[in-house]
Amino acid sequence: MIREDFGIETTIQQVRTYNPEHPKFEAGGKWRPIFEAVRKAYLEDVSSIPIASQAFRLNALQKNYDRAIKHGNVVLANATLEQAAKEVGGVLTNARNVSVQQATRGFRDLTSEERRMAVAEMIGNALSKDASQTAPSTQTSQ
Repeated sequence: MIREDFGIETTIQQVRTYNPEHPKFEAGGKWRPIFEAVRKAYLEDVSSIPIASQAFRLNALQKNYDRAIKHGNVVLANATLEQAAKEVGGVLTNARNVSVQQATRGFRDLTSEERRMAVAEMIGNALSKDASQTAPSTQTSQ
């Protein structure tokens, strides 16, 4: 890879001398704590990754939905709607909230109209919650 990208011949042993976690690290003790701090910040700072934000994911799903409708792809549009409903309904998270009412009456027991209203309510609640937690977007539409 280094040869193809930079035209430099190197061995794995040479590369290891620059890895602070390897015993053959030759850059000195000064760089180990800096390396560890930067690595820790990188691994823990999920908030700086756009796709980790629900607002980012919903915005991408909206763009996909708009493209699908524009091209008449109803199957993709419906799949995108389902994905968005799962996103705002908490299906794709590790934490789920189940009310007593939901536990006693299953979603399958609802009529089509009741399901539609329940999904609309979940989406509305999630969007209002998301809007109150996020700053206004400075992106412009193209």
